[in-house]
Amino acid sequence: MNTEQTNRLKSFVARHPDLCQFSKFCLVGAAGAVVDFGVYLLLNRVFGLHYMAATAISVFLAIVNNFIWNKYWTFKKGKSGKGYRESVKFFLVSLVNYFLNLGIFYAIINYTALDKIIGSYEDLLAKVIAIGLVMISNYFGNKLWTFR
Repeated sequence: MNTEQTNRLKSFVARHPDLCQFSKFCLVGAAGAVVDFGVYLLLNRVFGLHYMAATAISVFLAIVNNFIWNKYWTFKKGKSGKGYRESVKFFLVSLVNYFLNLGIFYAIINYTALDKIIGSYEDLLAKVIAIGLVMISNYFGNKLWTFR
């Protein structure tokens, strides 16, 4: 990247900080989704753990991953001096979204006919839908309350 391109990028970031922050949040969310799916597949497909127990553990580990990345990179609050308070707020926002995620996942698995359409991949599509639906409330909860 040359100097002119670098200057344009810096100018764009300066004019659109919320868009850049949301983009970072989405990247962290994507990394969290990799953690979520990886742990879920390992626990459910390899070790045979029940799908609800596997997703409960995988979502929890994704939340821990996302807290660390969002605190230090997305919202840049690594040295805010509010670590305990931010951790509690993040946990509360995540707890609401955790149960929302599990509820959506459970409802899709138990109250739709996706298994008849896509077979044994129903749980994976259910995870994608659940993650997508809770992403927005998670972002705004953390931006407006946890890391403000």
